[in-house]
Amino acid sequence: ELLEAVPEERRPSPDDPSFSPSKHPPRQGGAAAGSVVAASEASSSLKSTFFLLIVLASAWVASSMCYSSGATRLLSGGDKALFPDPWLLSGVVHIGGAIVCKAIAYLTKYDAEQDKEAVDTMSASVLGLMFGLENGLYAKVLCDVAAESRHDVYVLRPLVLAASGVLAGTNKPSARLVVSVVCVLLGSWLTSTGGAGFLTSFPWIALAGGISIFRWVFTLNVLPRHGGLPSLWCFAGQMMWPSGLVGFEIAFMSNHGSYRQLLHLPNPLEVLKIVPAIALACGLQLLVEFRVVQASSLWILGLCIPLLQVSTLGLSVVTSEGDLTLSNLLGVALYGVALIVEAAAFLKERAPGTDANGYLKLAEESQVSSPPEPWHSAQEARNRQYAQPQQIKSEPLRKPHHRN
Repeated sequence: ELLEAVPEERRPSPDDPSFSPSKHPPRQGGAAAGSVVAASEASSSLKSTFFLLIVLASAWVASSMCYSSGATRLLSGGDKALFPDPWLLSGVVHIGGAIVCKAIAYLTKYDAEQDKEAVDTMSASVLGLMFGLENGLYAKVLCDVAAESRHDVYVLRPLVLAASGVLAGTNKPSARLVVSVVCVLLGSWLTSTGGAGFLTSFPWIALAGGISIFRWVFTLNVLPRHGGLPSLWCFAGQMMWPSGLVGFEIAFMSNHGSYRQLLHLPNPLEVLKIVPAIALACGLQLLVEFRVVQASSLWILGLCIPLLQVSTLGLSVVTSEGDLTLSNLLGVALYGVALIVEAAAFLKERAPGTDANGYLKLAEESQVSSPPEPWHSAQEARNRQYAQPQQIKSEPLRKPHHRN
């Protein structure tokens, strides 16, 4: 078409070697070009998702270390502890975290009234109650320095998240998933210490894990799919208000004298330094978990949890505070194998057109479409219709006219 617009005397010769098809192959067009563009976009989307997950996992590890070490610093020491009660600390931290999250959402000019996916107050309150119970139980475990150094609070978390994903329908139960969960659990336990001290805190962790399963299943129903980080900051702030109230209420019922002890803290300045830091860490930890679930799934979040034990082991070896044992190496190897297998499965199962916010909300009954009617059933229905005798509509007969 371009050559037809050129005058004939200025057109190139057909046997000109510079215009041979071998040097200038025809460009792909139509569906072929579209498929190439779609494949390129899918590849870049996967790369950006993996980079995002690495950044989020690093932020989660840092915030979890800050929260665990700060809480243990305040609660350890028995009668000489800097803070009187774990439930009371959970209440103070979550109220502080709610203030931080709401402030960040306000600074980002997030407007919940304009967001169609904004979480309603009732749903956020129910989730906050469960979150407060869960974190209060974890705070009781963090009173022990040895339990904090082993990260006992996070050992069962991969199993909890995998079970939540299966119950919510976002992860399919399979033999590969079972084997991966077992490898991750053994790997995280062996990477920390591999000792029997975990059994001391197991009852509290198991109870908190059961609450966490139902919390995550409910969370998937209301978690915003779009809107970016501002909507997640707002959602985290909504949950932390009732979480703090749960901590205050249980502290009052179980140890009401802890409120009086707040007036006689042994080192109030250090408490004032640590509490804001762990409040920010708690809010950031919850935000990162929401964003990881948005970008992938609950099981991918569960795979990121043992990075905390691996990072702690690496830091202890680098700083010469601990020795690298054979059980530690076996734990890292088991976790690495599970991580590689699940990463390959994630790449294989990720559809080219999948949204970057890849989680799925629970399907409602009204959204489930009925299966199409088989062809033979429809054909039989038509045959029955045509087999019925046709009813001819006729006007009623007039009565004959009689002459007098």
